[in-house]
Amino acid sequence: MIGPATPGDLWTLRRKPRSHVMLYNEAMLARPHRFLWCALRSIIEGNSYHGMTMMLRERGLRAAVQTVARSGRPEHDVAVLASYGGVEGGPTDPDMWFRLLEQLSALAGRAAVQRLYAALSQSHTELRELFRQSGFSHYTTQLVLRLEGPDWDQGTTVAPLRPQTQRSLFAIQKLYGLTTPRTVQQAEVRDSRTWKLPRARDRAGTRGWVLGSDDNLTAYLHVTTGTAGHVLTLLLHPESREITTDVLRFGLGQISDDLPVYLLLREYQRELLMPASDLGFQPIGEQALYVRHITAPVRQPILRPIAEPMLESRVSIPTISSINEDARAYVRSTRYHKQHRPAASDAADGDPSGT
Repeated sequence: MIGPATPGDLWTLRRKPRSHVMLYNEAMLARPHRFLWCALRSIIEGNSYHGMTMMLRERGLRAAVQTVARSGRPEHDVAVLASYGGVEGGPTDPDMWFRLLEQLSALAGRAAVQRLYAALSQSHTELRELFRQSGFSHYTTQLVLRLEGPDWDQGTTVAPLRPQTQRSLFAIQKLYGLTTPRTVQQAEVRDSRTWKLPRARDRAGTRGWVLGSDDNLTAYLHVTTGTAGHVLTLLLHPESREITTDVLRFGLGQISDDLPVYLLLREYQRELLMPASDLGFQPIGEQALYVRHITAPVRQPILRPIAEPMLESRVSIPTISSINEDARAYVRSTRYHKQHRPAASDAADGDPSGT
């Protein structure tokens, strides 16, 4: 039996799972994921707003999958896959997780969630195949770096970035479109509104800075801060890569504690890896980013409202005939002309007036 988590599942979820996989995204690197608390919240508030928790219950086995919603977006990130208990000859963990992901996608569609994302470690080959068979598509690879080594660059220059404002949103989107492959843009479905920072009371350590004019930006730096660390992401104009260290040094200057500092670079940002390494960032992992676009049901009234205008009748659009059709029409007309032209000529010779 598969369904949303219920209060009766809390006792299972508080136990240590037999096996589990954490799918770390940007938010989970900055703040630890509280599995039991998220499950309780989804039970109380209902699945979809802050996240969803699905449970599989079968012959002494329990398995769970949990998602976390993205703020202000109809999107969820798959955060945890877990299994509990075990019986001889029972289904394997991948089998249970596959069934859970199928039901999760159906529930997400009913809850108006449009996209599901998953950040999978490149070392989990079997798990990546599981998500692929569940309808997820790989759209890019992400390198996770952590500030560990010394600053080999030993530079002192800092890029003069300024805090992003409402006027910066369109320019950030423009810079994103300039630096991001089309396939990634189609997977992430961003527009200028998605770059808006949360309200001050909900911001919780999310900050952004820009460099350049409000119409044409040179760089955009985003920092997510939490109790577990700081996560930096960067957009840089292709013609301004030489200022990478200056931009990152500015971001490091905004951090005043000793929590871990992470930097996320996509595979199409490989040229920024060397400047980041000069500042002390070292790779600690590589993630394959997956997305599944959800088909949501659309409800319409059975009875048409009186005030609703009637649709115009469909009119067929004329099309240009193919070459073969023109040839056949010409042959038919030519054959008819040859058959009737002699009779017409004889009649014309007998009566010049044609009557």
